[in-house]
Amino acid sequence: MNELKVIFKDKANEINKLDNIETFYLHQQNKRYVHYLLARITHHIEVESGFDSKFEMYVTKESKNPFQIEHIWANKYERYMNEFDNETEFQKRRNHIGGLLLLPRSINQSYGDKEYAEKVEQYFGQNYLAKSLHKNCYQQNPGFLRYANNNDLPFKSYDEFDNNDLTERQKLYGEIAKQIWNVDKIKEF
Repeated sequence: MNELKVIFKDKANEINKLDNIETFYLHQQNKRYVHYLLARITHHIEVESGFDSKFEMYVTKESKNPFQIEHIWANKYERYMNEFDNETEFQKRRNHIGGLLLLPRSINQSYGDKEYAEKVEQYFGQNYLAKSLHKNCYQQNPGFLRYANNNDLPFKSYDEFDNNDLTERQKLYGEIAKQIWNVDKIKEF
């Protein structure tokens, strides 16, 4: 049985390539995978923080108000021209996983092209992946704070959300993904 466990862990490590998550981004061919990844991260944060969470709620398309991928940055290159050499670079960066969330379709569509400062106020009323962008998430929230501190996760709020912040958030998502798909959790069959 130990030999089988070693083989299984080796195969899992071979498949489980999380090294590239810090450069991972949404494109036309991986939208379903990105949606799944965001759902898994969101669900994990909530469960580990001691809150009820239903993974199925985040991934089902059969709901009247299914969850959709939300871009933290509006599709407005002119707002970010000082951070990028061209619009193509902005578009690719905007699609990086650290700049994405899941929100119910009705909420997501209502945001339109609003500025981040306005959107972050609304994020506080959503799931913990979105809520963690807001400063109030870090007040009187012992379950979430315990999870973040015990796992040394660099959660933080953002009054503004620029390119450097997206990089920080991308790393955070990578750390959470490593927790979720940690093959060292394989102990017994």
